[in-house]
Amino acid sequence: MVKNRRKQSLRQFFLILAGICILTGCKSRHEKIQISETSSAATEISVPAEPVSHPETKTGELGTDTEKKSSEQNSSAKMNTYTSGKISIQYPSILTIKDPAKTAAIDSLIKENALSVIKAYQAGTSDTMAVSCKVLSANSNRITITYSGYVHMDGTADPVKLFYSNTIDVEAVKSIGFGQYADPYTMAGYVMSNDCQFLDKTAQQAEQLRSWLHTEGNIQSYTAMFKQADFPFDSEFPSSFSYEYGGGICFSVPVSHTLGDYTIVIYTPETK
Repeated sequence: MVKNRRKQSLRQFFLILAGICILTGCKSRHEKIQISETSSAATEISVPAEPVSHPETKTGELGTDTEKKSSEQNSSAKMNTYTSGKISIQYPSILTIKDPAKTAAIDSLIKENALSVIKAYQAGTSDTMAVSCKVLSANSNRITITYSGYVHMDGTADPVKLFYSNTIDVEAVKSIGFGQYADPYTMAGYVMSNDCQFLDKTAQQAEQLRSWLHTEGNIQSYTAMFKQADFPFDSEFPSSFSYEYGGGICFSVPVSHTLGDYTIVIYTPETK
């Protein structure tokens, strides 16, 4: 009798223990799924894709804005092109943030900054300007856009290459720049060093750029330039623009027309 009771007691104990394990395991798996799904939804944001033809057109304040819808089905992303005479500026719209008011504010900020280059160069009806853009990254925290192209002022011999960038804090709906992720004085010292690296340049071109930068500037002048880099700016269009990408900091520095009008410096932990 005692043995039978002991067996029954042990059997009941193990049944209870197994039930607890099963319930605990199920709850644990459910929590992980919920966390994963919530995280995914929170970071969803639309990035402009390659546009297709048949644009829709609307009149802008100074010229024409052309909206080219994404070729991806069910996508609300678009790439816009502002045109006025011989001026053409491409800029993106980010449309799938959940807050409609914030979406409108961010889109307005992107457009304002993209078109500010026209006023900066005082480009008129007889001047030519063409700028295209790339969305390097877009998430619930930041949107990073780069712009490149040229401006050819009427009466000048050659066009001048253009580069600028815009990093936007999504939550605050504001542009952020150099001082957010780099120290201007430290970057000035890096530009003046022989370790300075450049985007898409050969060893010979890099040596020519270093020589020019060391001759034409100094730590003080580059520090002042980087303190005034990026959007937003007070009155004078910045001479330098920066952005984070691929684990490094990239920033433009003006150089001679012979050397390309500007160069992109790359600073990474490996080049400290």
